[in-house]
Amino acid sequence: MGASMIGLLETAAIAVSGFLVKKYVFLEADMEEKKQRIFYWISLLLTAAAFLVFGKDTASLTAVFLIGLNVLLARKKGRLWALFLMVPLTGIINGLLAPLLLVPPYLLSLSGQRTLLYQYAVYGAFFLLVILFYVKGKAWRKWFRENMQYRSLRRSENVLLWVIGIVMFFFSNELAAQKEAGQFTAFAGGEAYAHSLAAFIAISSIAVFIMAVTIIVLIMQGNKRSFYHEQVSGMQSGMITLMAEIVENRDDNTGGHIRRTAAYVEKIAKELKKQGAYREILTDRYMEDMIVAAPLHDIGKIHIPDAVLNKPGRLTEEEFAVMKTHTTAGQELLLRAKAELGESGYLNTAVEMAAYHHEWWNGKGYPYGLNGDEIPLCARIMAVADVFDALTQKRCYKSAMPAEKAYAIIREESGAHFDPKVVEAFFAADEIMKGSDNEH
Repeated sequence: MGASMIGLLETAAIAVSGFLVKKYVFLEADMEEKKQRIFYWISLLLTAAAFLVFGKDTASLTAVFLIGLNVLLARKKGRLWALFLMVPLTGIINGLLAPLLLVPPYLLSLSGQRTLLYQYAVYGAFFLLVILFYVKGKAWRKWFRENMQYRSLRRSENVLLWVIGIVMFFFSNELAAQKEAGQFTAFAGGEAYAHSLAAFIAISSIAVFIMAVTIIVLIMQGNKRSFYHEQVSGMQSGMITLMAEIVENRDDNTGGHIRRTAAYVEKIAKELKKQGAYREILTDRYMEDMIVAAPLHDIGKIHIPDAVLNKPGRLTEEEFAVMKTHTTAGQELLLRAKAELGESGYLNTAVEMAAYHHEWWNGKGYPYGLNGDEIPLCARIMAVADVFDALTQKRCYKSAMPAEKAYAIIREESGAHFDPKVVEAFFAADEIMKGSDNEH
């Protein structure tokens, strides 16, 4: 009777800890709340039925399978990966439970009856902690649900969990094998254990157990810190973008310019990546930074006098020289922001966009006369987006140009003003053309 009860408790612990690890360590999202609750009850009933009909091992496998099915159903993409996720997940669950249940009785030379009592105590403590987490942890779970459910593990964290999971899977299996061979059964009279391998596995299991718990805690803390870092970065980005909009509002000619050009930049960058161009530069992070940074490209115009910025006619040479300084002014402003706010990918990209978006592919642009690949890719992309928007929008000194004529100018300037690959991506992105046509 005692062995059957321990088996039932072990199966329940595997199921409960598996769902907890799945959500709070592997950061796998749940299904919609009502569906998830139903899934929990179905999992409980199926696992209990498997235990009653087939025994502990089959019930444990059923619980693990249901956890994997839960991951698969909750995911919107990468669903097959949910099946592979069961490898480290199973190892971590077994690796956490097996050393805790088997090693202390071995080291303390507990009798069979005392071992049974110890295991009851462990399971009792485990389920008491789960109940306390459910009752007292409502505020924390709400915070997690609102702020962490859409996050995913970094590649390095995934690798760590895989390594730990596989190692713990090996040790938990060895522990189970040693138990079956009698090596983890206490001898009457306090006799020493005979098998040296059992001692090695026991000590190693403790080390792996501690390492796994440490890594899990570090990953959870790391995700929390990352969340707050992203919150702060988002606030910084939002504040600087707001400042860019304030600058834009000084210019009577360019309402909506920064948002339109940011949309063009995003579509051009995605098309370049789709074509396989500049693959070594266009990483996911670089593209994210570029899209966030795009609205800041004209921030230097805050230093341009209104008489020049909003002049209804053609600028004189002296006035144009003043207008051109918005590139270096923007560069200096953003460098100062970076010095105050700290190193940031999107600010690095914003500096490049502000400084170089008027450079030409053939070296005849300003302010530095860079040419070709000397011009950062983000600035080359912005150059096309900026000119296209300027051509097709009404300004106080000109009417809006028909889109077809603007397209022709962009094509003619390929290889002179613009990077030919960026121009090719511009014309390949049908969404840009359709969106522009709808606006006009």
